[in-house]
Amino acid sequence: MKSLRTMFSAFLCTVLTTGLLCTSAFTDVSYGAVTRNTVFTTTAAMSSALGTTDKTMWNPSFLTEVENTYWSFAPSNMLGSTEITLDMAKNNYRNLEMLLDNGYTMSYSTLSSYCDEYLAKKNGSPDAFYNILHSCLGNPYLIGRPEATVTATTYNGRDYSKVFDAAYYLASHPELAASIGNNPAELLRHFVEVGIAKGESGNASFNVATYAASLDASVLNTQLSSASYKALGSGKPAPTGKYSYSWANYYGKYLGHYTAGALTQSSTSSGTNFQTVGPDDDIDSMMLDGAEDNSAATPKNVVGTYTENSTKSVYTNETVTSAQANLRPLAVMMPTDKAAQPSYGISKADVLYEIMEEGGISRQMAIIPNWTGLSRIGNLRSCRLYYIYAAKEWDPILIHFGGVAYMKGVINGPDMNNISGTYEYGVGGKAPGAGQFFRSNDRTAPHNAYISASGVQKACVQQGYSTNLRAGYYNSKHFTFADGVNTLADAPGVQSATNIDLSEIFPYSKSKFTYNASQGVYYKSIHGGAQTDAINGKQISFANVIIQNTKWKQLDKKGYLGFTMIDSTEDGYYFTKGKCIHITWKKTGDYAPTKYYDDAGNEIKLNTGKTYIGIAQKGKSPKFS
Repeated sequence: MKSLRTMFSAFLCTVLTTGLLCTSAFTDVSYGAVTRNTVFTTTAAMSSALGTTDKTMWNPSFLTEVENTYWSFAPSNMLGSTEITLDMAKNNYRNLEMLLDNGYTMSYSTLSSYCDEYLAKKNGSPDAFYNILHSCLGNPYLIGRPEATVTATTYNGRDYSKVFDAAYYLASHPELAASIGNNPAELLRHFVEVGIAKGESGNASFNVATYAASLDASVLNTQLSSASYKALGSGKPAPTGKYSYSWANYYGKYLGHYTAGALTQSSTSSGTNFQTVGPDDDIDSMMLDGAEDNSAATPKNVVGTYTENSTKSVYTNETVTSAQANLRPLAVMMPTDKAAQPSYGISKADVLYEIMEEGGISRQMAIIPNWTGLSRIGNLRSCRLYYIYAAKEWDPILIHFGGVAYMKGVINGPDMNNISGTYEYGVGGKAPGAGQFFRSNDRTAPHNAYISASGVQKACVQQGYSTNLRAGYYNSKHFTFADGVNTLADAPGVQSATNIDLSEIFPYSKSKFTYNASQGVYYKSIHGGAQTDAINGKQISFANVIIQNTKWKQLDKKGYLGFTMIDSTEDGYYFTKGKCIHITWKKTGDYAPTKYYDDAGNEIKLNTGKTYIGIAQKGKSPKFS
């Protein structure tokens, strides 16, 4: 049977990735706050160590494991504050136990009242969410806690026999002889509630200070070798090299409080990675054959950056500066929802993908090379696994607001650099750069989440991401462009196509294109009207439109889809200059570009300008005239 924690992880994936938090289950009222222990890293200490008062620039290499969790999930306007809201704690329950064990305090009556009201909302029928929250009431570090259940070796069900011996503890604390005496259960209570916080020993065999020194040395070694620390360059201060500032956490780590289904630490390119583990994590059997496991094609031992010497854009063939040519693009997940239109920054996409997802709706991924001046990008939505394979060939920084479990193992791989507004694959992973996202008040959630170019840059510093193209991942051989203008006049099977109707492929968005002969581009429509950019109000347009027929299948009862993005046997259509030809396509590996060929076997030559790529479910075709 699934653990309650695992069941809640699945629930949390749904509510967070849709932007609804917990309000889909219960309407919140204003509650008290969780108070932050002042012995943790303070704002002043971090500012002094890093030489900046800009808290969003703090690098995770300088935060303990617990602090890194706090800073990752706290809203940007709360960084450096001394309290977090109960809402934040319960909406990120997988961190709550560790937070409480490490010096955070919460009003017992506040949490108790919330549990009572939630249960009433559920008509007295407890669910997994209620059971997990209610279990917090027994946490020994809650202020105003109820009487804990204590035996000679256990406290609230946790076995402390590895670190506690009653006779040893009483001998070490003769002052307890009068108040407690030889009462093993009450001596254990004193050890857990008082002694642990002071770093005292409970038996002769375990010394928490010695254990902490060993664990800290391991943490320091990980931080020193992390990409996030190395990215700071010369003159950087030493990282913290601490697992925690709380003795309680060292005891918790040693006793295994943060392993099964809770928090574990693994070394990643950004230093510290928090992820949940549980029986639901084995999802390989649900993957689409041939589409999801291409680890053999992943470059290894990538070192340094790639220098692009050409100043012709690989995306559009237009002339760009050398600095722009060497800047990694953003791959931004944007919705097609009617309520979410228009998007901010979508006209900056040199390549725009549209692919179906569950629920009969499509989503877009905008490849934006020239992004540094954008003050608002989005709105932003969650990612799906097949978008990652489409993105990888551009070596981008992926911008998204969570995702689904099928992305695990790919989105959090060492080759991927992503910035996510919540857990990166929904039920787990990090939320790298989450503090840089913001919501507007002109739309309702989930249609109002954004990020800015400065936010992207700060997140890259935080996570140790390179903003320059990376050697081994970047491939300069993408589209082949025509020397002049390709009218398709001599192409085999050419047909006229001034109007392109994709309503059969994308029945919700009803994407359509209308050719403007005087400008030589196709203007895009969505939901029966012009698709525009909210920044400038202009309708987006493309010199090239590609429809890529792709093998697919439904992966589960929820309707999640899988697409075979790496293939060599499928076909499609290429539209340009009011004409159309039938094509075939192939992609040989993660970082290999997708190549397109006419029916004579020649690689097609795109016209200079932007390109739209519609990934069509095989069996669904465009209509054009």
